Amino acid sequence: MPERRPLLLTYALIAGLAAVFAGEFAFQIEPPSGFLEPSIQTLAALGALNKQLVIEGGEWWRLFSAPLLHGGAAHFALNALALFFAGVILENAIGRAWFAAVYAVSGFCGALMSLAGNAGGAISVGASGAIMGLFAAAFAVSFRYPSGAHMRSYLQSGSLRVLIPSLIPLAGGVFGEKIDFAAHTGGALGGAGLGALLVLLWPKEAMLPRGRTFAFLLANLGVCAALVSGFEVAAGYEPYALAKYLIPEGQLPKNQADAKEKATALVASYPRDPRAHQFLATALHEAGDERGAEREWHAALDEDKMLRLFFKPELEHLTRAYLAFSMKENGKVAEARDVAKPVCAIAGETRDTLASGGLCP
Repeated sequence: MPERRPLLLTYALIAGLAAVFAGEFAFQIEPPSGFLEPSIQTLAALGALNKQLVIEGGEWWRLFSAPLLHGGAAHFALNALALFFAGVILENAIGRAWFAAVYAVSGFCGALMSLAGNAGGAISVGASGAIMGLFAAAFAVSFRYPSGAHMRSYLQSGSLRVLIPSLIPLAGGVFGEKIDFAAHTGGALGGAGLGALLVLLWPKEAMLPRGRTFAFLLANLGVCAALVSGFEVAAGYEPYALAKYLIPEGQLPKNQADAKEKATALVASYPRDPRAHQFLATALHEAGDERGAEREWHAALDEDKMLRLFFKPELEHLTRAYLAFSMKENGKVAEARDVAKPVCAIAGETRDTLASGGLCP
């Protein structure tokens, strides 16, 4: 029988997942979609797995961030409970180093299978792949013990009670949660593979399997990958946080007349979107209000972060050109040339237009 020690690693993993789940609300992009259910946009911003973002966007780090996230309180609670039971049957049996290694490898395998098996638009999160790997490893390790031994039946019964319903898609989910069976299968395969390796590395007379240095290395690679994914989430968070200030596609004007009619309302509803100010500036210019037009062109240009993150550089160049001409109309020629200067340095049609108006050297 393995030595009974406190399940420190199991508790640490649950605490870590709880901290990440709390972070989903501290850094939410939109209000929760239900009771303690982060929105899809929030999950995407914080590292959820999505085939388009990973394959087309090159965001491979999501394979390591997605297993840390959860889609709601029920999702987190069920995984935390399953992780606790996995820890009860396995942490002392194989030791903390191998327990951590199985968790890390299974989480990655589950994410990889989820990526391969789910539709392109699907969003996937959750630690269930890693947890299924722990139960699959427990089942594999059970064969180290003789037939009829208490430890063999204990590991097999404890693991199969979770593995069988988790790997067979008999139901759509619990409490409205959709089950990612691909992640479950991938995690279970990864855990079973490592469990089989443990049996091969495990001398009959030893309490724990050999190769704990290798296990420690695998576990630390998992920790490093999770940290890298955290830095990537932080680096890419800003566009998600600012995207909510953009005019929705369905509300964009269909033509110039529509833009003129909607301009004031769009500025009131989406003051951070530079396009709203551009629409209003154009409408004010046509109405002969050049001072108002200058104000709105200024407001559009002041949203430099929005211009940089969401639009091609040409939009900023056009905004500077229109603002420069508006300022010239208002008698501010020197200031207009300063505004136009960055565009004057770039060859192209906009620069030629500014030069013909006397705003470029």
